[in-house]
Amino acid sequence: MHLRLAVRLLAVLLLLGLGACADTITAGQPLASSTELLRDYDKTLTKSEQKAAIDELKNDQEKAAKEESAAQQDAPALAPAQPAAKQD
Repeated sequence: MHLRLAVRLLAVLLLLGLGACADTITAGQPLASSTELLRDYDKTLTKSEQKAAIDELKNDQEKAAKEESAAQQDAPALAPAQPAAKQD
């Protein structure tokens, strides 16, 4: 008698578990492809992302170079060091 009860209980639990899984699979959203799922783990950039990153770096370097040259032109020229006067 206890064996029958245990078997029936396991059967009910198994059906409930499978029903819950089936409900989450068909929740209204289409299943993602494997490439979409792996994309989150993939750290490489697409060609367009690579091009955008390279362009951004070039623009930043050009901007920094312009700011540096402007700062050098705006800074007053340092007077050459004069030798110390001789003391006799």
